[in-house]
Amino acid sequence: MNDMYIQDEREQGNRYAAYLNGKCVGRVSAILVKETILIPHVEVNANVRDLGIGSLLVRRAFDDARSEGHSVLSLCPFARRWVDWHPNYRDVASTPKVGEVTAVNAPAAYTN
Repeated sequence: MNDMYIQDEREQGNRYAAYLNGKCVGRVSAILVKETILIPHVEVNANVRDLGIGSLLVRRAFDDARSEGHSVLSLCPFARRWVDWHPNYRDVASTPKVGEVTAVNAPAAYTN
């Protein structure tokens, strides 16, 4: 049986990481700016992409944001689609304003 878990690593580097059998196989960047968590990037190793790990990572970021009273701005296309697929998280999701994605993506790229 595979041992898979999501680890909150925000204190070490603004992210959550997914581990499968002790090896990091994916991560989601989660950058807190005021009361909003930015998700600029979700990454999962190619050999495990069909296991739902990206969804688990995004769900964890959204669940923590909700419990901490934050909103989430999904800059990553996968994370934006994930919100569309999970309408019960729309109360936490922020909609990007015109130009916001481009303005935030450049500096956010340096935090990965």
